[in-house]
Amino acid sequence: MKFFDRLPFGTTTVGVGLIINGVSAYIFISVASRDLGAEMYTPLGMLWALSFLLGPGIFQPLEQQTARSIASRSGREIVPVVKAASIIGGSVTLLLVIFALSFNSWLTESIFSGESSLLIAIILVVIGLGSAHLVKGVLAGAGRFKNYAQYLVGEGLGRLIATAVLAIFASGQVWMYGLALGLSPFIGILFALIGQNDLIRHGDQVKAREISRPLGVLLLASLATAMVLNVSPLAVELLAEPSQKEEPGKFLNALLIARIPLFFFQAIQAALLPRLSQLVASEEYQKFKHELKRLLSFVTIFGVCFILLMAVSGQWVTRIAFGSEYEISNQNMLLLAISSIGLMYALSITQGLLAFHRQGLSATAWIFGIATFPVTISFGEDLFLRVEIALILTVAITTLLLGFFITKSFKTQALEKS
Repeated sequence: MKFFDRLPFGTTTVGVGLIINGVSAYIFISVASRDLGAEMYTPLGMLWALSFLLGPGIFQPLEQQTARSIASRSGREIVPVVKAASIIGGSVTLLLVIFALSFNSWLTESIFSGESSLLIAIILVVIGLGSAHLVKGVLAGAGRFKNYAQYLVGEGLGRLIATAVLAIFASGQVWMYGLALGLSPFIGILFALIGQNDLIRHGDQVKAREISRPLGVLLLASLATAMVLNVSPLAVELLAEPSQKEEPGKFLNALLIARIPLFFFQAIQAALLPRLSQLVASEEYQKFKHELKRLLSFVTIFGVCFILLMAVSGQWVTRIAFGSEYEISNQNMLLLAISSIGLMYALSITQGLLAFHRQGLSATAWIFGIATFPVTISFGEDLFLRVEIALILTVAITTLLLGFFITKSFKTQALEKS
């Protein structure tokens, strides 16, 4: 068996899009880091972190549920599913915009270091991500992985194009980079939907509650997941002393390097859930088990290699990528890499639970995991080390619980079939 044959169908196509998106993201972050400096870069870094919290945490469930609903209909009846999902997605987006406007002072002062222009950027991010995840759910459910990849390419390149255009008018300004982040999802959507008129497939009406019924628990699970994924840079921001204003930006950039495998893991996630959902719908449980075990073996082999790489050259990578101002030790990079690979295990198993419609068990595992973070972070004095250790323990507890739940769910389904 070839190494990459362990991955679900569609992963390679989406992966190409993620490579282009990832390279463009690195260029954007590298340019912004060097242009703004560590202290001015920090509020932009918090906007970046919040966008990852909003995407996987709030809108990923919408994408997953849309993809699963369309995939279970074999790609037919897309329009009714989209209408139902749009009602839910639009309502959530409106609530988030109202929240941002209501707490604008707190967001501006506590998160964005007084940069009020980033409030406009976060509102654009909310609307853009809400629309983008709905579109990606449709594309994944219909098996349009090429167009899914086109979204990723459009978002990444669009971010750079917007930055270049805005730099003509306001080079070196935080708001310029924030606006580029806010506009990029809309550019990605335009790229993805070019020539996709055949996606308009009518069918029987799908009521909004078909989408929303499992969405509540799924949203809870995704929020807990996103908290585990993104709590560490926010924790560094809140725990940093006044003399450590540059540390949150340094930590965030180091985390972005350590999370490179997790970034590309999105390609696997996009293809995995529809595939596992189809296997569950057709009661092919042995194939389900085989697919998941094959993926976990891939994560193991890749993970060991990446962890060793960060242990040896992590400090050098951060220095080359962002400059000596953002350099961080090999030890810190090793610990961040361990947590990232652990998250790949956890997210893989989570997709299996979602395919089994075990959103509640998934939520339970992630909530228990994130609950340990504030407890474990209270020990120690080194700012980075205490956050890194707390993150590893959080991921470990979450993964163990998820492993227990998926084993139990598989046995239950197999017994019911027999």
